[in-house]
Amino acid sequence: MYINICRDISQTSGCQNSSACLFQNSSNILVGSIEPDTRLQFDRDGNLFLTYRSTAIPAGCTSAPSTKITLRCPRRGMGDMPRLISSHECQYHVEWATEYACPAVDLVSHTCQLRQPENNLAIDLRSLGAGQVVSIQVQESGLPKYNYSLSICSQNLTVGSGVACGQQRAAACQSDVSGLVKSLGLPEKQTLRYSDRQLSLTYEGGDPCSSGFQRKTIINFHCNESAGKGFMEFFGEDRCTYMFEWTTDLACIASPAICHLSVNGAKYDLSRLIRTGGFNNWRAMDTETSETIILNICESLSASDRTAVGCPPGAAICLLKNDSTSLSLGKFQISPGFDDRTQSISLSYTGGDTCGTRGSKYTANITFKCSPGAVENEPTLLQKTSDGCHYELVWFTASACPLAHLSGDNCRVEDSLAGYSFDLNPLSKPATVPGSYYNVTNEYTEHSYFLNVCGPVTGTVCSGENVGICQVDNVDRRNYHNAGQASRTLHYYNGVLKLVYEDGDVYRTVPPVARKTEIEFLCDAEAGIGKPRFESEANFTYNIEWMTSYACPPMFVDCSFVDLKTKNRYDLSPLARKDADGNWVLEIKTGIESGRKLHINVCRPVVALNLPSSGACDANAGVCQTEYSGNREKVKVANYGRSLTGPRLSMDGKIILEYTNGDICDQRDATLRYSTKIVFICNREITTMGPSTNEFNPGCNQTLIWETAFACPEDSSGVTATGNQCSIRDPMTGHTYDLQSLRADKSYTVNNTGRIFKLNICGPAADCGNDSVAVCDDKGEHFGFSVNSSIRFSNDMVELLYYGPDTASGRRKVTLTFTCNDRLQQNSPRITFVKEEGTALLFDVETPLACLSFAIDCQTFDGMGNRYDLTPLMKLNDNWIVEDQRRNRYYINICRPINSVNSTACPGGAVGGCQVTSTGEVFNMGYVQGRLIAPELNSVTMQYQNGDICHNGTDRESRRSTRITFYCSGRHQAPIFVKEEDDCSYVFDWLTPFACPIQHVIGENCTVRDPLYQVPFDLRGLTKAGDDDYIVYDESLRNFSLNVCGALRSHRNDSCAINAGACLGHGDSAINLGNYTSRLEYEDGELKLFYSDGKESCNGKWNRTATIMFSCDHSKHGASGLSYLDEKSSDCSHWFEWQTSVACLPFSQAECSITDDKGNVFNFERLTMSDDNYEIDGSDAPNGPAKFIINVCTTLVHTKGALCPPNSAACMIKVNETDPKKRYVSIGRLNRTVLSYEDGHVVLSYDGGAECSSRQNAKTVVQFDCAPGVSVGRPEYVMTDAACVHHFVWSTRAACVLNTTAAPSGDCSVQDPNTGHVYNLSGLRNDVEPYVVNGSQFEHSYLLNVCGPLLNSSCGNNSGSCQMERLGQNRSFNAGLSNAFLLYESSGLLKLIYSNGTMCHHVTKPRMTTITFICAVGVGKGKPQFIGEDPDGCSYFFSWHTDLACDHEIRCVAHSDEHEQDFDLSPLSAENAEYTAPVNATGAASGAFFLSVCRPLSPIYKKFCPPGATVCREETEGQYVSLGSFNSGPVYDPVAKAVVLVYGNGSKCAGKPSLLWKTKINFFCRPGQPENLPKLVGVDENVCEYQFEWITSVVCPSVPSVKVTNFTDCIVKDANQNQYNFSALMSPTGRYIQAPSRLHPGHKYNISLCGAFPSGVCASSAVCRVNDTSQITAYGNSRSLTTVFELPDVKLSYRYGVRCLKENTSAVFLMECDQLAPRDSKPLIYAEEECFVMFKWSTPFACLPKVKPCKFRYNSNWVIDFSRYSLKTSSWKINDTHGNRYFLNLCHGISDGPSGCGNDMAACQLRVDGSVRRLGSVDSQWFTKSIEAENSLTVEYSHPFDKVSCRARIELVCGLENEEPRFKRTVDDCTVEFEWKMNLMCGTTGNLTLIPATENPKTPVGSSNSGRQERGNAGSQAVVIAISVLASIVLVLVLILAFRNPSRRAAFTRKVTSCFGRRKRSLSSLQYTALSNRDLNEGDGLLSQNSGNIQHYDSDDDLML
Repeated sequence: MYINICRDISQTSGCQNSSACLFQNSSNILVGSIEPDTRLQFDRDGNLFLTYRSTAIPAGCTSAPSTKITLRCPRRGMGDMPRLISSHECQYHVEWATEYACPAVDLVSHTCQLRQPENNLAIDLRSLGAGQVVSIQVQESGLPKYNYSLSICSQNLTVGSGVACGQQRAAACQSDVSGLVKSLGLPEKQTLRYSDRQLSLTYEGGDPCSSGFQRKTIINFHCNESAGKGFMEFFGEDRCTYMFEWTTDLACIASPAICHLSVNGAKYDLSRLIRTGGFNNWRAMDTETSETIILNICESLSASDRTAVGCPPGAAICLLKNDSTSLSLGKFQISPGFDDRTQSISLSYTGGDTCGTRGSKYTANITFKCSPGAVENEPTLLQKTSDGCHYELVWFTASACPLAHLSGDNCRVEDSLAGYSFDLNPLSKPATVPGSYYNVTNEYTEHSYFLNVCGPVTGTVCSGENVGICQVDNVDRRNYHNAGQASRTLHYYNGVLKLVYEDGDVYRTVPPVARKTEIEFLCDAEAGIGKPRFESEANFTYNIEWMTSYACPPMFVDCSFVDLKTKNRYDLSPLARKDADGNWVLEIKTGIESGRKLHINVCRPVVALNLPSSGACDANAGVCQTEYSGNREKVKVANYGRSLTGPRLSMDGKIILEYTNGDICDQRDATLRYSTKIVFICNREITTMGPSTNEFNPGCNQTLIWETAFACPEDSSGVTATGNQCSIRDPMTGHTYDLQSLRADKSYTVNNTGRIFKLNICGPAADCGNDSVAVCDDKGEHFGFSVNSSIRFSNDMVELLYYGPDTASGRRKVTLTFTCNDRLQQNSPRITFVKEEGTALLFDVETPLACLSFAIDCQTFDGMGNRYDLTPLMKLNDNWIVEDQRRNRYYINICRPINSVNSTACPGGAVGGCQVTSTGEVFNMGYVQGRLIAPELNSVTMQYQNGDICHNGTDRESRRSTRITFYCSGRHQAPIFVKEEDDCSYVFDWLTPFACPIQHVIGENCTVRDPLYQVPFDLRGLTKAGDDDYIVYDESLRNFSLNVCGALRSHRNDSCAINAGACLGHGDSAINLGNYTSRLEYEDGELKLFYSDGKESCNGKWNRTATIMFSCDHSKHGASGLSYLDEKSSDCSHWFEWQTSVACLPFSQAECSITDDKGNVFNFERLTMSDDNYEIDGSDAPNGPAKFIINVCTTLVHTKGALCPPNSAACMIKVNETDPKKRYVSIGRLNRTVLSYEDGHVVLSYDGGAECSSRQNAKTVVQFDCAPGVSVGRPEYVMTDAACVHHFVWSTRAACVLNTTAAPSGDCSVQDPNTGHVYNLSGLRNDVEPYVVNGSQFEHSYLLNVCGPLLNSSCGNNSGSCQMERLGQNRSFNAGLSNAFLLYESSGLLKLIYSNGTMCHHVTKPRMTTITFICAVGVGKGKPQFIGEDPDGCSYFFSWHTDLACDHEIRCVAHSDEHEQDFDLSPLSAENAEYTAPVNATGAASGAFFLSVCRPLSPIYKKFCPPGATVCREETEGQYVSLGSFNSGPVYDPVAKAVVLVYGNGSKCAGKPSLLWKTKINFFCRPGQPENLPKLVGVDENVCEYQFEWITSVVCPSVPSVKVTNFTDCIVKDANQNQYNFSALMSPTGRYIQAPSRLHPGHKYNISLCGAFPSGVCASSAVCRVNDTSQITAYGNSRSLTTVFELPDVKLSYRYGVRCLKENTSAVFLMECDQLAPRDSKPLIYAEEECFVMFKWSTPFACLPKVKPCKFRYNSNWVIDFSRYSLKTSSWKINDTHGNRYFLNLCHGISDGPSGCGNDMAACQLRVDGSVRRLGSVDSQWFTKSIEAENSLTVEYSHPFDKVSCRARIELVCGLENEEPRFKRTVDDCTVEFEWKMNLMCGTTGNLTLIPATENPKTPVGSSNSGRQERGNAGSQAVVIAISVLASIVLVLVLILAFRNPSRRAAFTRKVTSCFGRRKRSLSSLQYTALSNRDLNEGDGLLSQNSGNIQHYDSDDDLML
């Protein structure tokens, strides 16, 4: 189409006399002409328009054509070419964004100067005038016709200036040969204009033409840098307008070229890359010099970018040098071009600053390559020429992709090439609301149009279900028509969006034609939603035009920048969310804004929300706020700020991203607008989490915090791997790019216009004819060698470099740049030749392996506002693994890409799932993209799409994808493969609690209701009303004031006086931590108050906040349970915990003691928990897996995860139930009497629970059993019978008969005989500084120590109390000798008595001191106070209030919400269970570490750890330092997937005396590893913390009960593969173990534990009740055995026996671990009913054997492994001369010892009299070097016996042959020494023989009943040696033959040296004396280097041949 503006077309053939002409089918069609009434007009939106109409109707048109041209004023510099946006039925509409449609005042000057600093514009043409007259002669047919004289830019632009033109003066004058003279414009009517990148000078007011128009002159200026002032030429005349062109360098201040191009019908547009307004310029980094390049596209540099200030004016690309100077590398003077060969766009910048001494100019060229979706990428510097004057850059960007015709469904259309989409859903009005339409009035035809967008209108007169637009006559409302059915298909091309509504009511034509409407949406960035406007009606079609910001492409800001000081580059672009990903969402959970959400995107607008009925976010908003109204989410603030500027670096190293110019915040002040600031903080461990906030400001400005790895500076250091390595780690994100799978079998072929290259990736190209050449061409030239390669990460791209041979021009180099393209197949890269520069070749490799691995937000919301969080399912180190029935294996991860999968070829990159088929094929199942969707309550769906192609080449071809549906379940289960659909979509289902919604309720007036039971919580009773506040202290003794739901009362005159609810300090230093609120919050059992808006400027940015968490504790009242949470608080955010009864549901208690028939009193108050409950696994419950919650003598504590009905004392949690009201079931209420004594047992009963299936109310029965060694214990589930009675058993010391006395232990500890609690006051001992106490009359002062003497005291070395005179002679008197015998009195008081002091003066008795210790919770150690003295003045009494005297036991249990399980560490906390951890390579300290779990260390022989220490370090000087004490229980860390135990309050930290040492232990799960040892992994000296890891099965999640399929061997295994062997309990043949019946006198039970009765009534049963003559009843079926492992016990259940009453019989065996029980122990009946019997069987076979690591580090290069001497199923047996027999083992419990020995013992003595003495436990194992002998070690085991410690001491010495241990001597009655010769001990430093490990070298040979160990037969040993020698000779011969080939020998040498060079260094020779077939812990072994040889000392390193 050809058009002209306000003129006819004159130059195009066939278009004369028209102003709009269409060229079609080789002919021209006139489609509009100027008519007498044609005029330029304004439409209602302020745009100019012209309408040209034609009178003739050409062929193919049903009416006369017309053309409307709308001229819109664009943003400065954003003018464009005209676009045909509509051509329906010969009615044409042209849209033209041109600066000529803008008000002239902004674009023109009436002088010859035009300055616009804001647009980097400075024009000065005055030098073209200077009084000069330009004359131009125009000839015709070789003869002069006209002469033109021009005088421009005169200094005096007034009447009379210019050139003489007849009788007047003119700026331009025309004269012909006849002498006729005409003025072509006056000097005083001069206009200089710069519009649409065109500079023109116009003179108007010339002489009139015959047409009546006045003549005028237009001079268009063009840029030429080398033209100087240039010259002017006549261009032509058109209807009295005379046009000239002038080429000059003065016009080179602006871009003369356009930024778009058309090639072969495809259109390209780079204008989207132009940086104008407030945007920063683009950046590239010169990695060689660390200098920065800034540039703009099709424009000069943006002046608003502060970094461009020093760049020369007019520069489009500029180099910022390290010396702070700048160079112009070129200006934009040439339009971009297209290279057909490389399918890329090229843009050249010329005319930069002078380069070098030859006067040449700097130039630059940018190659643009299409990269779909890449909208934030920046250019990359490829290379510079050798003289440094030309720069080559490449830019992978979506803007280099061709514009496309696109269509989309659901009112959305996506331009995947351009990287953005359009969504008009925000314009759609809800069809469910009456009156959902937009009203458009046609002012010409008096019709109104009611329309909707992508949906039907409602509430109009038009009938029908899907009317998209309704036309109504404004005069006669009864005349209406359906103008088109609504459609949700959106069309897009070249910036125009269109909806087409068809199939409306028909016109009354013949034939009838249906009405149709076209709605065209055009971009107006400032219009917001905008409004529709009727355009025209023609040819049965209504045309509607709609200017809206939703039709604009999203505005992206540059998300990266370079710190010019450090040259560090930062890039936040990975955080930008695309449409499928959704936005980052920040839920506001506290304060007045609670219930609202912020939707955030980074460096681009938010993704449109699907809220059709509730408003829409502003299309350009970077932040948008929504809220919930009822259950519907709606938009609250559509624009909370736009992303107009890129990120910047703050002074403190944080990145600031600001969103400004939001909606008006205060209607009273239009300048006050919403804004958001995000502070990004570098944290390299976090890549997936979104923003957070300390508090939400209800005002207009928000500040958010975002910790992320993307806020860290990039490391573009280059090479990180060399040789054949083909993977590299992104130093910023941590993602590893692995390109190894791209290695081709032979090579890839790349064709470059006839020249063919052969290359390979990560290896040589086989087609190049050389084993080492990686790149060659068809001419045989070699360009790069695979052996000379390196891989690097630079400027966001992975580059693989091959270096080739040297040539005369330099060394050849090949660079392969890898770019992301996730649409390609995994192993089918697209390789393109880019260019050849000198000796360098550059290729581009597109592959999905180059795509960045990123994570998506793992939280979402459903339509009712419920929040879901799947973050705990995200794997950081491994993957979820699922198998299907075809034995295909699927590796998947949640919300982030899969981690590396060993032994498979699973792809890298952003792959969310990988399929490995049973035949070994590997497929990408889809990329991590999109967002979680919660389509309905209790379910969440996630999809990964665009995986590998399946059904390739068929009509079913599609891409693999993964769909996982998560369903809310009370029990966490593994994912399940459901099916593979025809389109290769893999479907999984997953039942998990994390798919359940998180409930959150906010109350008012300090009250809130539990949403489950509607029980109110009321904290108003805690509100202070007097003149004081609650006071609490932190670890630094800072004081905090608090009030609850009210203002502080004691801060009347400081900064906390008004509205503060929490305050730090008092007076002038008081800091307001937050204003009070009475909005009490409840979430899943937790109560919270959040105080915000505290003192501002915390850390320069934040307002302080305080959070108070309230938890239920039945025993706490007032402020007794208030504490400050140091570990959770920060400078700006303070956390408090308040344990209080007010936070509990209504509770009650019952009497908790009982007296038996013998008068023995049993008190169970110690088992009552006031702040928690007991949780019991019920995975084998009859109605499905369950958990049981029980408390003792009180109702349950209301806690998170235990939301049981009120008044329940016992509760069942149905773990598979998702409805909370059905999930928690009461199984018993608290009665007045709950304890009873039955059949020798105390029984706890709760009845009146919920009704069950038998129409009876549930009941709970707990039977207690005496266990003296178990302080508290835990209940164990037994069964649930048909009457809904739930049976439990509980072994505990509380069920034992009470003692009344307690003997002192002598170690500053004493045990309460009633409760078993052990008080230990050793932590009060102070050997550095005594406690000083003043007497009552100030006559004396006293020096005290606890359980130890005063050091350097004037009262003597053994004095524990010293009396000192303060007056007179200043004498000192020993007031009592120290001791450590702590006494426990029946009153519950603890006493320490020091006696035998100095004799009194007036009474002949020694002085004595009594210290009484009194419980005082929360005071810590406390301090002593003087009470008084006796009348004689010789006995002194002190009281000491201390927390250590309190009977409160810290539970060694951590609860995991993720697993809904308690992890109990008590199996690691047995008495005398001390663990040692040798120092590893961290070099933190020398010596060793001693640890215990959840209790202080017991005394260790010859080790002097500080009293009370739980972790102790032995220093090199023999000093022992406490690294922490046990004062808080373990917790579960869901991120680290570990149980964490922290010990604090250790010794003073070296170098930081203000801090105390502490220890953190992370327990990690490993099945089958019950104990293991802790391992030191690091020391954080900044916080004085030692960090250990402990791998153990104790913290492995529990598994459901295990069904045993074969129990005939009497062996069962738990889920951790621990084995329990009960075969020793099997009855002898023909006999059965018997137990008498209590319920049926005269009957007894025959038991066949591991088998079944062969015949009779009891056939197939393991338990049979019999009388004297016959079988009566069988209990359980032996084939139905299930086991439940509740460490340390095992429960064996036999079910499905014969029918009995209303159920089947069953039998249960509780196999109780008891190391002291006889090996032939018998079961006891524990519970007995008609249809059920339960036995308790105490046996050592239910205990797991103790195991210790068996290695000793002898010195820095010698680690000895004794594991071969550690026997798993037997022991070493030795006799002494007295007939005593000893059982020994190393590092492992004794498995075959005598009864009473136990498999936790390493040494036992069977005495002559038959008694057994336990000499030493495995736990006590300790290796030490012998002082007397070299190459000698001593291993010692100890165990307490009758107040002394027995010991077994084994000396390990050198022996040429491996011998058995032998008895050496008895030191005393309880200490025995042994000697053991072994050749392992015959080594020396640098020369140690390695003995090959065999499968069982320690089998006791020669052992007989006499106790001797069998020795190996010498003959058999000789045979073995002979065979070994022959085998060695054969091996040597084979090696000689194999290595005759020199290349093979060289390859082997490289292999060996590379393998072992990693350990030490490459050595020329290797010497091995032996090889090992064992490999226990790779890396533990050592190699030593001696004289160039390597000797091998350990079995852990293998030489591979």
